[in-house]
Amino acid sequence: MLLINQEHQLPIFWQEGDAYSLFYAPGYLVVAARLLAADLWQDLQRPESQTPAARRLRQWAETAVHTRQSALTAPFAPVCLTLYLHNQCNLRCPYCYADPSPRSTPRLDVDTVHAAARLVAENCQQQQRPFTLVCHGGGEPTLNQPHLAQVLAGVQAIAAAAALSLFRYIATNGVMPTAKAHWLAQQFDLVGLSCDGPAAIQSRQRPLANGQNSTPYVERTARILHEHQTPLHVRVTITPFSVMQQVEIAEYICRRLQPEEIHVEPVYRAGRARTAVLPDADQFVDHFLQAQQVAAAYGARWLTSGSRLQEIHGPYCHLFRDVLHLVPGDVASACFKTSTSPQAGQQGLQIGQMGDGRFTLNQPHITALRQQLHPLPPPCQDCFNQYHCARDCPDNCPLEDGETAVPSFRCRVQKKLAQVQLTQMGAGLWAKARSQDGIAEGRVMTEIKRLGD
Repeated sequence: MLLINQEHQLPIFWQEGDAYSLFYAPGYLVVAARLLAADLWQDLQRPESQTPAARRLRQWAETAVHTRQSALTAPFAPVCLTLYLHNQCNLRCPYCYADPSPRSTPRLDVDTVHAAARLVAENCQQQQRPFTLVCHGGGEPTLNQPHLAQVLAGVQAIAAAAALSLFRYIATNGVMPTAKAHWLAQQFDLVGLSCDGPAAIQSRQRPLANGQNSTPYVERTARILHEHQTPLHVRVTITPFSVMQQVEIAEYICRRLQPEEIHVEPVYRAGRARTAVLPDADQFVDHFLQAQQVAAAYGARWLTSGSRLQEIHGPYCHLFRDVLHLVPGDVASACFKTSTSPQAGQQGLQIGQMGDGRFTLNQPHITALRQQLHPLPPPCQDCFNQYHCARDCPDNCPLEDGETAVPSFRCRVQKKLAQVQLTQMGAGLWAKARSQDGIAEGRVMTEIKRLGD
C-alpha cells in the first residue's frame, strides 16, 4: 500500500487492483471501482475533501494521529494491575523469557499489591472504567495457592469498596492438582492456558521440570474449566520446530481443549531463548493462515497480537497500555519481560515503588521513557501498518538495541498478516460496491467481526 497524503501528513493509503482499489486509513477501509478510484485519489489530495468517502477517510486518519499522540502526552494512570507473583515454575520450557526457577523464590509482598490496587482503583474511578487484574508469570502463578488467594481477596475487597467491576484473568501452564483446578475455575473470569500442541510438541517445548510430559495435566485442567463454564483461551508459542505444524496444533487444541480463542505468538528472543533462531516469516504466515481456517471451522479464533487492525497500538510497553506491572522485589516495571526488581533497576525500567504506605509512580522517568519509545523508526514512517504494529517488540527494544534493521522477522509477519486481513475485507466490501454505484466503505472493527462469523 502506498501513502497518498504525504503533503497533509495524514496516514491514508492506496492499493490499486485490477477491478477496484483499496483506500485505507487506520480503522477504516473504502473500496472503489477502478473508474472511480482516480477521482477519489484526487479528492484526497485536496486540503478539503468533497466526497463523503474521502471526508471519512480523513476523519479516521486524523483520529488515529490524535490517538497515537495522546499515548505520549496523556498522564500515565493505569487501570490494569498485572502481577508476577513470584518466579518459581514447575515446567522447564526451553524458550521461557523469564527463566524461572523450580525452587521457591521471593514473592510479591501482599501489602504492596494491595497498595498498588488502591492506586489502580482510584484511576478506574476517575476514568469510569472497570478494574482489570492479571496474574501472570514470572513463574507459574498458581504454585502458591494461599498467597494467590490472599492477593485475590484483597484486590476484590478494594474494587468492591470503590464500587468497581473487577475482571480477573490468570495465565497458567495448567499443571496442578484436580482440587486446585476446581478452585481456579471459580476464582477467575477468564483463564489463559498455555499449550503448544499435541503431546509430541508439548513434551518437547513445555516439559515438566523433571522432563516428563505435561499434556495429561493440561487436558485435565481444561476439562475442569469447562465443567465450571469458565471461559478459556489458549496461548501457543511457535518455534522453528513447530512452525509448519500449526494446522495440527489448531486441530488438537480445538478438539481436546476447546477454547474460545487461541493466541499464537512466535517465540520471544529473551531469557532462555535469547539467542534462539526465529521461524521463517513466510512459513509462519502461510501455516498460520491455514491453521486459522481450521480453528474457524470449530468456532474458535486463531489470533496473534503483533498487529491488531481493530486497535491503534504500538509495542507492548506498559507505559502506553495503562498497565501497572509489579514484579518480585515490590517494584513496578515498564516491560513485561522484566521479572525481578534487580532486572528493572539495571535496565532503567523501574517506574514505581512503595513509599510512606502508598505505591507511588515516578512520572518524570515514565515521561522520559515514553519519549524514547514512542517515535517511529524511519523505515516505518510510510508503512500502512504503522498504527497497528508492535514493531520488533519484544525481541528488540530501542532502549537496549537502538534502531532495528527493517524488515525484521516480526515486521514481515505483522505486515503480511495485516495485508491479508485488509485484502479479505476489501473483497467483502467489493461485493457490496458492485451493487452500490461502485463504492463501499466500512469500519475495520465491523469487517473483522464479519470475517469471524
